[in-house]
Amino acid sequence: MVNLDKVPKQIIEDGLFSYIYDEICEEANLKKMSEEQIREYLLKNTKYLDEYRRLNKDIEITNIHLKDFEIFDEKSVSMKIKKEINENADKLRGLEKYSLNSNDSAYPIWIGSLAVFGIFSIHNFFGLFTDVYNSMPALIYGSYIFIIFYAYYMYKKTLKNHDEKNKQYKVIFNHTKELIDSGMQKGYFTRDEIYE
Repeated sequence: MVNLDKVPKQIIEDGLFSYIYDEICEEANLKKMSEEQIREYLLKNTKYLDEYRRLNKDIEITNIHLKDFEIFDEKSVSMKIKKEINENADKLRGLEKYSLNSNDSAYPIWIGSLAVFGIFSIHNFFGLFTDVYNSMPALIYGSYIFIIFYAYYMYKKTLKNHDEKNKQYKVIFNHTKELIDSGMQKGYFTRDEIYE
C-alpha cells in the first residue's frame, strides 16, 4: 500500500534511501533520474520497492500510505467501502511487522542468544560460587539440555506465530487492495483522496 507518487521523491531527497537511488541510477546507466523515471523503474524492478519497504519496516516507518476517510453516512455503498478500508488500514499497520516472511527474520539470532546467555549464566553461577559441578553434574548438564530444547521449542512457536500473522496480513492486504481498486474504478474516491 505504498504511494508510488511519494516513494520516488523520498528515494531522491531522503538520505536514508540514497543507496537505493544510487543503485537504480547505476543499473539504468544514468547519473541522475527524475521522479517519473524512478517510478517507472520501481514498477519494472520490484526488488528496489521491496528494499524500500524492508528499510521502512526495519526503522519502524509504515509502508501503509493510506489516508483515513471521514465517514458521514454509513449506509451508502461508498461509505461502507471507505469504512472497511479504514478498518483494514489500521489492522495492516498493526500487523506490518509480520509483512515479511519469517525466513527473513532475526528470530534464530535472538532466541539463540538468549539460550547462550542462559547456559552462560548457569555455568558462571554454579561454576564460580558452588561445588555443584562436582557433586551433581547431571543437574547442571541437564539444565543445559533443557535450555537448548526450550529455546528450540520457543523458536518453532515464534516462527509458527509469525507465519500465521503473515498469512493474516497478506489476506487483509489483498482484500484492501481489491477494495481500493474497485472503489477507484467506481469513482467513490480518487488516488489523491486515498494515498498520503
